[in-house]
Amino acid sequence: MNGTPRLEFIKVLLSGSRFRIPSAFVGHVIDDNHGKAMIFLADKFWHIKVQKTEEGLFFTDGWEEMIKAHGLSEGCILSFCYEGNMVFTLKVFGHDACRINNFSINSEGFKNRNAYVEFNGIGEDSNRLGQIPSANNCDETNVASPSVPPAHSLSGIKSEDETSCTKNIIQYKKKIHRTNLVHGRIGVPLWVCASTGLKSSHDVTIRGPDRRLWTIFFSYSPQTPRLGKGWSEFCEHHKLEIGDLCIFTHVSKRDKLFDVQIKRASHERASTSYEDEV
Repeated sequence: MNGTPRLEFIKVLLSGSRFRIPSAFVGHVIDDNHGKAMIFLADKFWHIKVQKTEEGLFFTDGWEEMIKAHGLSEGCILSFCYEGNMVFTLKVFGHDACRINNFSINSEGFKNRNAYVEFNGIGEDSNRLGQIPSANNCDETNVASPSVPPAHSLSGIKSEDETSCTKNIIQYKKKIHRTNLVHGRIGVPLWVCASTGLKSSHDVTIRGPDRRLWTIFFSYSPQTPRLGKGWSEFCEHHKLEIGDLCIFTHVSKRDKLFDVQIKRASHERASTSYEDEV
């Protein structure tokens, strides 16, 4: 996923509660398979069980619910783009071979909580199906969110300019320094770790401005939590330079997903309010 060509496959949708992954494609994902996949469709993430049988590798539990929720019918053409780590982006084409962008959402399909993850970045349990503000619509002043403790109460150190548009949004900013590019890592504020459950080292997913998903290794320590392996590829792909500003918005605790918006240094006034990165 990071800097390498992404694999894709296309298949016609048939009726049924499971969907077979083409045999020729299985070899590309077999090492990543851990029994479940995430499918990103129309701004929603779905957790789908992956099951291997004598017949092949299948999407099973959650698959039928996803199809019904979007009103898809037999004969639609499905195009899967593999993002890595069992994450797929799904595009749908109708019987006329034209891509479907507007789906007739069927609320009945959302009743299976094991399949459904989020709607426009808000979990189903919140019972809120509206839009949330995007990163570039957020107030960029220092605002302490009622649900997010201020940085000094958790770490005792100065943090970057952090913002929360609503009590459901956790957002922070990082100015790119030379060390971030040379050493391929960037720090994560301790208050963000505490607020999002990042308390151990593992992979997280970040979604760039182009909506592409990237797997980045999060290394946790009580002093210097940071993003590491995979960050260099993200920087290279987006041509990040010293002084650019990355705005991280937490989207899903369960999926460990962050959206990242980028503001170029050429469009920003010089600022001295950011600390050097580790």
